[in-house]
Amino acid sequence: MIELDFNWSEPLNLLIFAVTVALLPLQLWLLFRQKSNVSGQRFWIRTGLNVLLWIAIMAFVVQPYLVRESKTSVSFIAGKDVPRSVANSLLDSLSGSGNVVSNDLEESTFDTLILAGQDFDATLFPKILQSQQSPGLIKWIPYFQKNLPYDLQWKELVRNGEMQVLYGRIESTEKHLIKLRYGSQTLDSVSLNIGSNHFKLQYPSFTLGRTVVELSVNEAVTDTLHYFSRSTAPMTVQFILDSPDFESRALANWLGKAGNSVIYTAILSKDIKSKLTINKGKEPDMIVTDATNATNALVKKSLLKGKSILFLNLTSPLSEVSAINAALGTTFQVRKSSTEESVAIWSGLTALPYHFAPSNRYFQIAGYPFAVQKTTGNVGISLLNETFPLQLSGDSLAYQKIWNAVLAPIRPLLKSNIDLTAPIFRGLGSEVALNNFPEPVKMLRIGADTIFPVSSALNPRSGNAIFKPIESGWIAFNDSLETELFVEDQAVNAGRYNAALVRDFVRSYNVYRAKMDSNAVGSVPKTNGVKRKLSEWMWFGLIMCCLLSVWIESKL
Repeated sequence: MIELDFNWSEPLNLLIFAVTVALLPLQLWLLFRQKSNVSGQRFWIRTGLNVLLWIAIMAFVVQPYLVRESKTSVSFIAGKDVPRSVANSLLDSLSGSGNVVSNDLEESTFDTLILAGQDFDATLFPKILQSQQSPGLIKWIPYFQKNLPYDLQWKELVRNGEMQVLYGRIESTEKHLIKLRYGSQTLDSVSLNIGSNHFKLQYPSFTLGRTVVELSVNEAVTDTLHYFSRSTAPMTVQFILDSPDFESRALANWLGKAGNSVIYTAILSKDIKSKLTINKGKEPDMIVTDATNATNALVKKSLLKGKSILFLNLTSPLSEVSAINAALGTTFQVRKSSTEESVAIWSGLTALPYHFAPSNRYFQIAGYPFAVQKTTGNVGISLLNETFPLQLSGDSLAYQKIWNAVLAPIRPLLKSNIDLTAPIFRGLGSEVALNNFPEPVKMLRIGADTIFPVSSALNPRSGNAIFKPIESGWIAFNDSLETELFVEDQAVNAGRYNAALVRDFVRSYNVYRAKMDSNAVGSVPKTNGVKRKLSEWMWFGLIMCCLLSVWIESKL
């Protein structure tokens, strides 16, 4: 089938087409005026050559091309890391589904390219981009060794006390115990069964500066994770309690040791109050209290100012949560979950036998009986029992993990946040997200590079940019916090790098093709055919031959 590669919506194109069409009657008129001066046979030869020249020019203008049925609809290429048996199995499944399959990029034409694995020759991607008949879609089938973690992602920059979260996957042929370790200390672990597993490990960041942790599978170290822990701005927390207790005193002391300002007020007896101040601060950012103080004027006033309120030490959740809802306008709902006095969360930690009902009006913290609702400020309710015994037993890391997780969603919004997702590789783009900066960031220096963030249309103090590092190792930001990020060495982490490279290429290529299709003017024929066009040199040669024939005939 013959198609035309001509844009009919362009006025200039229509003008050129009209002029070209007008050339034929003009040529014929001039020829017929000279008909009496040449013999009949020569006149028709001259007319035929002129018409042939006009046809060549018209064809060059409208650019016809031949569309024929493709010999191959799917191309399949396996990486060097894919075992031959696995590649043959994938190839058989594609062939068995009715797809015609080829692995030759140069001599075959195809609509879809399937890449299996991630270790490909360096010339493959340029060949795909430069091929005359590029695929309409590229699909990727990753292949990773079994019993080894892959698709790892974690935060490149965290604040001290913020939860560092690692996501990953593993294909297991046996049961595994996966751990995150800092030296000899286990930060978090998870037990996985046989099969395909997604896992998540998390722990509160307790370091400052460059941090390196190890990921192990059954005690064997498989990966090393680098990230940078930034200092966090201290906050002021005020405790308003009807009577002092060990739980709130332990929490107040822990907050004070972390550098926060604490105001601890409690009623000792009628008309006698106790007030303790740790690290004198300014106006409270957070109020920690119990349900009986939900109607307290200071609590309501703080919430109206956008501050956070945290309720602890509940004893009768059904009535107390209703009282909190009535006083503060929240919509928390709790349900009884057990007839026991308490339920175990994990070893050494228990909670009241209640749980929060699912709702879109508030969100719950995974793994803990804690919920937060956003009003003018944040209101949080904890159903945990006493946690201070963990401190007394020496398990300070578990205590820190609990309260960092509970306080994280109700902390005041920090300023000058920079978010990146690790791992970051030299030569591959990574998104840098900026938010809550005092002023719009127009330029940011990272090592020897400079990026220019694009501000958000809704929030000028937020923005994002793509950072493509040109060096590996620790790279410093040009800021007052002396922030750094770690760029992976692609030679040391070849597996991670190859996977990131293929993922980036496939995503970029498919986005590019989608934009090309959406920007195409007129209807784009949905066909599995193959286009065959004449090259520019062939058009030049054809027109020159026709011109030469007309000129030679006139000289004879």
